[in-house]
Amino acid sequence: MSTFFQQLKWQFLLLHKNNIINISFAVTLIYGILLFFLRDINGLDKLLVSLVLNDPSVIGYFFISLAIYTEIKDQVLPAIFVSPVNIHHFLISKTIAISFIGLICSIGLALSVKGMGFDIIAYSVGSLGVCLLSALLGVFMLTFASEFLKFAILSIPLFLAFVNISLLQYLGAIEMGVIKYLFPIQGSLDLIDYAISGTRINFWYSYVSILVMVPLFYWMAYRQFTNKIVHQ
Repeated sequence: MSTFFQQLKWQFLLLHKNNIINISFAVTLIYGILLFFLRDINGLDKLLVSLVLNDPSVIGYFFISLAIYTEIKDQVLPAIFVSPVNIHHFLISKTIAISFIGLICSIGLALSVKGMGFDIIAYSVGSLGVCLLSALLGVFMLTFASEFLKFAILSIPLFLAFVNISLLQYLGAIEMGVIKYLFPIQGSLDLIDYAISGTRINFWYSYVSILVMVPLFYWMAYRQFTNKIVHQ
């Protein structure tokens, strides 16, 4: 376990070295300031939920991929893979580190609008679910492109579908009925919506959905990463 925490510490240091933490906080600060000055307008809760779904998911999906591509370019990963480092420790610590940054950013967005007037537990679980799923999806998808620009172009349709189909359902732009519960981030979205707006939800579905989807996404990411990156 001490080895894992050392790896986790190292991942935070790498994120800081690559300015990913600073960029994440800077973007969130801009959003937070805008939300603060708009906090009295009608419908702000829906705007906040939309930003919470998009900002941390972008951090998780694109920034974890950018970090790994940077390590590949700098020949860091080849050195890691011939060392005794456990690949599970590597992927889990990297996912947790970037997801923690996304969680802090999402909490900052809520605080700028709601102060302490929201359910921080449900909100944090929902936000963390979005961050973890986005990061693991990013790890999975980066194996299909050799550089970050190609990855970004390849990711546009998938990422838009991953986040925005559920978001469009939430905003009332489309109606999917019970089919919406098949989408990976629906449980997280429901928790965030409940935490901010007090909307009635099925808590069992929301929490179980996250508990099922995160391990499933991790298994997909680990399998693809080891086959395409580690053992190439």
